[in-house]
Amino acid sequence: MGCTGPVYLKGFVGAANPVVGNISTEPFQYNDFIVEHEGIKSSPLFGVGIGYQFNTWLRFDMTGEYRGDALFVAHDRYPGGNGTFNRGSNDFAGEFLPGTNEYTANMKTWLGLFNAYVDLPTVLCVTPYVGAGIGMSSISVLGLKDVNVPNNSVFYGADNTETNFAWAVYGGLAYDVNPSVTLDLSYRYADLGDARSGTVTAYDGSSSYAGVNIDDVTSHDLMLGVRWKLGHTVAAPVPMPVAFK
Repeated sequence: MGCTGPVYLKGFVGAANPVVGNISTEPFQYNDFIVEHEGIKSSPLFGVGIGYQFNTWLRFDMTGEYRGDALFVAHDRYPGGNGTFNRGSNDFAGEFLPGTNEYTANMKTWLGLFNAYVDLPTVLCVTPYVGAGIGMSSISVLGLKDVNVPNNSVFYGADNTETNFAWAVYGGLAYDVNPSVTLDLSYRYADLGDARSGTVTAYDGSSSYAGVNIDDVTSHDLMLGVRWKLGHTVAAPVPMPVAFK
């Protein structure tokens, strides 16, 4: 790109579009559960960072972001049958009716990454780039509810936070507004790791199970950011000469 300072600050906002790889619970071990749907709704994200322009084509930065409240929804079903069923510390024997579970919860995520980018040749004042990052994610599952309508049952999950290794890859376009300010539009694929609720207990305390596992959380993120290059000032315009008669 054009004029660049060695150190820059950045801020960005965007839309997080998470994807769940799979869900499971402790009862999955004892019956033929079929997961009909699992997913996390889109949510906003907000982040800041500080970076260093190593040369005209290579730069690094560290970013931290908050991914706003997102709604987790899932449901499964299972057939009836005979046998022994263990749910938490309780054993149940006899004939089991078929049922379903409808799960809902709020999810909050913090993501910190160390990133490296390669700036490609500028075309028509726009500089495309690619990048990759590694870091840590912290995913909280809050207020989980498991409703089994056919069996008139409601369970509630304790809040829980999981910390994971995270990684990401980027592709984006940058435009220099002036020597100090760059606009940045990017796409990111992020792997955030696994999430899990705390212990899930029946509304009447009659039984419980270890928790709902929300595995392989990834996200397709669209972001718009601004980079401020430190140490650069925009030159003041040269005053027009004044003619004296």
